[in-house]
Amino acid sequence: MTSNKISKVFLFFRNDGRKIAEQQETRAFITGKSRELGVEVVENIDEIDGSDLIVTVGGDGTFLAGASMAFERNIPIAGINVGQLGFLAEINPGEEKMITNLLKGDFDVKHRMMMDVRLLRNGAETAAFTALNEVTIIRDINASPMLCFGIEYNGEEMPQYKCDGLIAATPTGSTAYNLSCNGPIIYPADESFVINAVAPHALTHRPIVLPASGSIKVTLKECVLGFLTCDGKNSVQVCENDVVLIRRNGRDLSVVSNPERSFFDILSERLHLGKRL
Repeated sequence: MTSNKISKVFLFFRNDGRKIAEQQETRAFITGKSRELGVEVVENIDEIDGSDLIVTVGGDGTFLAGASMAFERNIPIAGINVGQLGFLAEINPGEEKMITNLLKGDFDVKHRMMMDVRLLRNGAETAAFTALNEVTIIRDINASPMLCFGIEYNGEEMPQYKCDGLIAATPTGSTAYNLSCNGPIIYPADESFVINAVAPHALTHRPIVLPASGSIKVTLKECVLGFLTCDGKNSVQVCENDVVLIRRNGRDLSVVSNPERSFFDILSERLHLGKRL
C-alpha cells in the first residue's frame, strides 16, 4: 500500500430509502474512526472541495454518481458496497480494517479509463458528457421503430447496425449493460472500447473491441426518436442525422483498490463466473 495524506473525506450515500440501517452502521464506524485519526468527514456537497478522498456507501449506481464528482475534482474514490451487486464498490461494510486504512491513507489506486461523449445536431454541439461505464443510444419504444446506425472508427466505415440500440462501453463498463447484452468482459486496466448492439436484427452482429487510442463516430441513419444516456443518467433525446462522437478522455479516474479482492475474485463472487448454478 502507498501512503496518502488524508485530512478530509467526503461521504456520499445512496438516497433511495433502502438499507438505511446498514448505512447508519457504516456512517457511525467511519465518523468514529475519523475522530480517532483526526480526519474531517463531510457529507454536504457544498463542502466537498478540499477533500482528499470520496467514499461512496451504496451500490454501483451510488458509486457512478460519486465517480462523476471525483473525476471532476481529480479526487480518488472508494466504494463501500451497501447495495445489490456492488461490482464497482469493492469494499464490504464489515471490512473494518480496509475502511480504517482508507482513513489513514494507506491504500493503492487503480486507474480507470473515462470516455468523452459529444452529441452534434446539424454540425453544432448540443450536449457533452463524460462516462465511466458506457454511452447508450436507445430507441423510444413508443415512437420509434428499429434504429439504423452508421459507425466509423478513425474514419474507417464499419458495417451498419440495425437494432433497438447501441452500446459503447469502456473496460469498466464491459461488465455492466454490455455484459447483459452478451458482450465480452474486458480487464479493467485495458485501453479499449466495446461496440455492442441491443437486440440486433441480424444474427451475424457481434460485439467488437476497438483500441481506445482511436475515435468513434456514430450517425443515426434512421431514427424517429431515441435517447442518449451516459452511465444511466444525463438522458437526452436524439433523432435522425444526429452524430455522436466518442473518444477517450485525457485523464483517468483514480479508484481505490481492495488488496484482498482481485478482479477475478469479484467476477466469481459478484457474477458467479465459473460457478455451477
